[in-house]
This record gives sequence, C-alpha cells and structure tokens, in this order.
Amino acid sequence: MVKAYITESRRSAARMLASLCAAALSACGGDPAPVAPPAAPASEALAAHSAEFQKDIVEVVPGIHVAIGYALANVILIEGDDGVIIVDTTESLAAARAVKTGFERITDKPVAAIIYTHNHTDHIFGAAAFAQGRDVPVYAHATTWSHIERIMNVLRPVIETRSFRMFGNYLAQGGEAVVNDGIGPALAHTPGTDTDLFGLLQPTHTFQDRLEVTIAGRHLVLLHAPGETDDQILVWLPEEKVLLPGDNVYKAFPNLYTIRGTRYRDVTQWAESVRAMRGLGAEHLVPSHTRPVTGAARVDEILRVYSDAIQYVHDQTVRGINQGLDALTLAASIELPPDLAAHPWLQPFYGTVPWSVRAIYAGYLGWYDGNSSNLFPTPAATRASRLLALAGGEAAVLAEAEARLAQDPQWAAELTDLVLAANPGSVPIAADLKAQALRILATQTPNPNARNWYLTEALELEGRLTVAPSPLTAERVEFARGFPIAGVLRSMAVSLDPARSAGVDQRVVFVFPDQGAQYAIHVRNQVAAIESLPAVPDDGSLTVTVTASDWLDLLSGQRGLPLALADGTLQVSGGLADKGDLLQFLALFRQD
Repeated sequence: MVKAYITESRRSAARMLASLCAAALSACGGDPAPVAPPAAPASEALAAHSAEFQKDIVEVVPGIHVAIGYALANVILIEGDDGVIIVDTTESLAAARAVKTGFERITDKPVAAIIYTHNHTDHIFGAAAFAQGRDVPVYAHATTWSHIERIMNVLRPVIETRSFRMFGNYLAQGGEAVVNDGIGPALAHTPGTDTDLFGLLQPTHTFQDRLEVTIAGRHLVLLHAPGETDDQILVWLPEEKVLLPGDNVYKAFPNLYTIRGTRYRDVTQWAESVRAMRGLGAEHLVPSHTRPVTGAARVDEILRVYSDAIQYVHDQTVRGINQGLDALTLAASIELPPDLAAHPWLQPFYGTVPWSVRAIYAGYLGWYDGNSSNLFPTPAATRASRLLALAGGEAAVLAEAEARLAQDPQWAAELTDLVLAANPGSVPIAADLKAQALRILATQTPNPNARNWYLTEALELEGRLTVAPSPLTAERVEFARGFPIAGVLRSMAVSLDPARSAGVDQRVVFVFPDQGAQYAIHVRNQVAAIESLPAVPDDGSLTVTVTASDWLDLLSGQRGLPLALADGTLQVSGGLADKGDLLQFLALFRQD
C-alpha cells in the first residue's frame, strides 16, 4: 500500500530512519525494540471479566439486594419495615425503571429514601424512576450538588464526549461492539438520544463527615470517605455488618486517574478511606460496581490489598519524583509487587498503574517535567514538519510505520502522528495506518477504557464516525431547569469568544424574578465577570428581565430572541434600552 507511495530515493531515506529518529524524536538510544504481541490475547481476559456483570438481583443478606448488570452501576435495595432505601440509581431513567421492575418482584413497599454515594452520572440520573413523582428524601454529601453543577454547567460538552469515547458509546455507530466497561456491562446511554435519560433529583439531606440515621426501621451510618471523588460516601449497616463502599472499591485496579478527564484524585485519602473501612469489621461488601462479597476474612483481605496497592503506587511515584525522574520514566518503570499484581481485584480492567503514576506526578508537580526545553516548546505542527524533514519526509516515515505496524503498533501510531500533525487530514495513508495500529493495540489491552478509545479513534480515522458534543435538545433544557440560574451564567462565561469581545467594555444586569435573583455580567478584558447583586441597581445599567426558564429556552435556541423581545417574554430597560445593544452583547457568547 505505502510502497506505491514511496519513490526509490525515499526508500533509501527510510533505511536511514531508525538512526535519525532515535535522535530527532527523543526515542531511547538505538532502534526501538519491537513489542511482541502477548501470548494470550488480552481481549480474552476482558471477555472473561464480563461474567462479573451477569444480569441478576442478588440477595446479600435478608432484605438487602443488589441489582447487577442493568447499567454501568449497581443499584442496592435495602428493605425496611414500611419502605425501602435505594442506594445509587444508574445513569438513566430507562435503566432505573428496569431495575425498579425487578425490585417490585421482591417487595411492593414504597421508596422511603434515596442515597447517592457520589456525584457521578451513573449513580444519580435514574433517581426519579424510584421516586415516581413523590417527595422522597435524597441523601448525599454536602458537596455533591456543587460537583454536579460544575460538570453540567462548565464542562458538559467535553466530559460527555470523552466519557462516551471511554465507555464505547460511539462504537455501535461504526459497527463495533463493547465487550464490557470494566466496572459494568456498558454505559446505558445512546449518544444523541435523550429520551428517558434525565431523572436527577437534588439532594435534600446532606452532611459533612458522618450522619447516623434510621430509615424505615433500618439503622444506617453514612460516612464521608473521599477517594474516587471528593464527595464519596460509604453506607454502613452495623447490625447486618454490610458495607457499601460506593466507588472506592470494585473488582478492578482503581481508577486513580480516568482518561475521560478529572480533577486530581487524592490517592492518599483514597487509600486511607479504604483502610478505615477495615476497622468496621464488615462481613459483606457490596460495591456500586461488580458483584458483592461475603465473608469477613475475604472482605478484610480485599480492603487490605486494595489500600496497599493504592499506597504503593503513590509512594513509589513520590520516591521517583524526589529522585528527579520525570512522569513518563516513572510510568514506564513502576509496577505493582507480584502478589498485588496477581490479585483478582487489582487487574487493569478500569484503572492502570501507568495512568495513575502520571496523574500523581501532575497532582504534586503539575505539567512541568523539569526539562527547560519544555518551558516554551516548539508548536506541535512546526516540530512535526521539521522532524519529518530530518527523517527523510512523509513517505519515509510512513514506510517505517508500516514496517513496524505488526510488532510495534504503538511506535507505528506515534510515527503517523508526526505526519498528521504536520498535515492534518491531508494524508489518508497516515490516517489508515494509524487506524490499523490502534486496532492492533485494542486487541492487546485488557483495559476496556483504552480499548474503547482506540477503536473510537480508529473509526474516526476511517471516516466511519464523527464525534461531536450532543446538541441542546428539549430534554436537556428541561433537565437544566433544575439548576439555579447562577450555573447557567457560569456556562456563558466559559463560552465567551475572546476575538469578538476584544475591546468590549459592557455591563448588563439580568433579573430573574422567578428565582428572586439578579446578576451583572460585565464583559471586559475579554472575560465575562459575573456578580451576584443584592438588589436591582438603580444606576442606569442596561437591564434584562426574564424568567430563568425562558432564559434557558432562549440560550438553547428553543425559542427565538426577536419574538421574545416582541411579546414581552424578555424585557429590556435602563441605559438607552437599546435592544440592538443586547443582541450585540449576546453575540459575544455565540458558539459557531
């Protein structure tokens, strides 16, 4: 394929590529060693892991059941005297309704309370299916709602698309299948389809460190246990010796870093939280992912090795940091001790040691690796073009990539990245070679997050898939109505176009009578500064009065601004009351 693309003179350049690339591409000295395919395909190990998610409702002890395999996260049912408690609710109304149907075969008692172990989507979006329109108490950590708002209002487009890449939600569009997602069968959401998705209920009962409560006759202790998230809580039933650890423990190496993107997860806190669980003396462990475990000795052993593995990776990373080693060197060298590496609860079916090492490094020191050349590096496209020239041109690099493809697909992918960085989208051969390399890598990893990402990018390179943020549908707008308008304004701030706002100094006051709130948005210095106001100012500022609900419709395009101005839905006053000024102001936030 590539041979036809290479001239005779470039063939000789290809033969020189190994020595040139060793110096020019900062590869290790000499020819990169070929990577032999694993003796047993890693995909077989991942496929075998699917048994962990066989669809079932398991009774852990009398009256405590866990629904497994209905969605990415489990749902736990705690039966009380005159009602039931639901712990975690899946990622969609549709999945939660299926679980509820299963629970109704066990008991017809009403839901007395819902508990969120933390803020992740797969634990909260199905809550309304269990409440069924009733005012059901919802328990969570005091910070949970703020975490939800940050994702939904500030980072939703990127976190959603990256999550769908990681969980393989785009694969079906390109004719590929998800094996499993490591901690569940699949994320129960089809991109572009919002029907029966949003069932989030806002917490009504929150706490900081510890909450002891009796619900429907069941005695529960809720404890703050930061780990996978800062707001993580565990649920402890002392009479039954049943421990619900949320996402701090599951049958896979912990996701100390998630490739969909996250703030730094404090792994020392995570290890300490798991270690503290051992002191409870649990006889039953019921994770929010993977199957439950019974037996005090077995539960204690799992918690011990889990916390030790987290601490080992942390401590060895910090040891290397203090020796002056960089993140990539550490990621390539740190491995779990043999006994931990062989443990069934520490297999890389969700997190991996190398990803964790790099996250710990960045958590302590940030992005800078101490190499002066990386303070103000050459732009990626320029660097790629110069390295291509040094290596003999695109054809030589592609020839080397094809030659290395079968035995070292990682190196082949990195070589094609040079061509694609120098000439984005203009070299279909490079895209095809990279897609082939990613497909080989997908078969060689037991990690479903990596596999799904490899295959999703391969489909994009092959032109079989286009990934883009989901549009603001009517369902999403309806869901957004449950958030205070302050969060929506924050989403405007991070949407400000710096080019359009250059030289602009304009302040507009927004009054939302339905929420009793008023804010000023001041665009200056190419930022949108948002200020909460105690009252509507009488200073002649251009003022917009509109309900929060109508404002959401206008921002999302569900309703047109000219009509809203004409029929009084949106009223403009103050200043010169110039509607044209308002339109120009709002255009600063337009997304093309």
